[in-house]
Amino acid sequence: MTPQASLIDELETQLRTGTNAGRVAILRKVTDLFLQNAKDISEAQVEVFDDVMIRLIEQIEDKILAELSECLATIDNSPANVIAQLARNDRIEVAGPVLEKSNRLSDIDLVEIAYTKSQAHLSAISGRAQINPAVAEVLIRRGGTEVALKLAANPGAAFSSESFSALVQRALDNKNLAATISERTDVPPELYEFLVLRATERVKKHLVATCKPEHRPRVETLLSKVSSRIVQQAATFPRANTGWSTTTMIKRDLATLRTQLDKFIAAGSTQEIINTLAQLAAIPAETVKNVIRQSAEDGLLIICRASGISWPSVRALLKSRTWPRVPQDSELKAISDRYFRLSNESAQRVLLFMKARKTMPADEMSRLLVDA
Repeated sequence: MTPQASLIDELETQLRTGTNAGRVAILRKVTDLFLQNAKDISEAQVEVFDDVMIRLIEQIEDKILAELSECLATIDNSPANVIAQLARNDRIEVAGPVLEKSNRLSDIDLVEIAYTKSQAHLSAISGRAQINPAVAEVLIRRGGTEVALKLAANPGAAFSSESFSALVQRALDNKNLAATISERTDVPPELYEFLVLRATERVKKHLVATCKPEHRPRVETLLSKVSSRIVQQAATFPRANTGWSTTTMIKRDLATLRTQLDKFIAAGSTQEIINTLAQLAAIPAETVKNVIRQSAEDGLLIICRASGISWPSVRALLKSRTWPRVPQDSELKAISDRYFRLSNESAQRVLLFMKARKTMPADEMSRLLVDA
């Protein structure tokens, strides 16, 4: 009798009448046999091992399953059903190795697990050598800070524009995440500029202090560019020579821009309104012009909320001659309700999409706002 035939007989006996210890012993023998022959066996033969192992692991303790997960995680043709079952185990000791290393898990598997399992499971997925955009999107949506940091540090992770935008949004007040993102080579320039412009002062200082020497000129140049752009926009505003720092000047200038916006609204100066809103929101003037041209109320609410503009200013703009369709007083109440329900975070997130697109239908702005 061959060793394989003897093993099959032993397997059938253990499945019918064996103890847990006996099943563990036979599982280890089957696993060893698979590992010894993995490079040479066909997919059909792998499926036989798959069927056998699935039957054996049903009542095996987690410690043994964790050992099996470690053994199979890096084998290119590991039994697919066994890998899928191990990956869905609630214990990270069992699921972790295959979630991080096994190429037998599809994106559909990974998305399902990322939606339904723990942060530890998401962290394991974030360490995979390659992560496709569909998987990264769920990790960003559900993952905590640790997951976001691990994902951002993973050079094998690929992001859609929406996912990159969401990741950058989370980094605005997280210095470690901002620094990690800044080290990536695939960050779209407009998103990096958004990060530097919108980040808290603590994050900006950390970016300058911790970035690699070869990246420091880029950060400092961008900070200087952003500061100069805002200062130039406000150059006509009266300002005493008080020795303000760049940080203080930016804050003062943004406040002055909002004041100047009110003057432009009162005067009905459409082009100046467009330029000022574009400066405050750090988006192209063409994006603002598109919102006004469409009478896209939700688009305007997004821009204004993200820019810290007060409701009285928004209401004045909606009633000015710049806005193509002036709403009735009864409509303004509903618009104001939407404005006050809109969080700055949601507005910033949708603003990134608008910035990337430049032109966007009004109904799509509204849909994005609902999803945000």
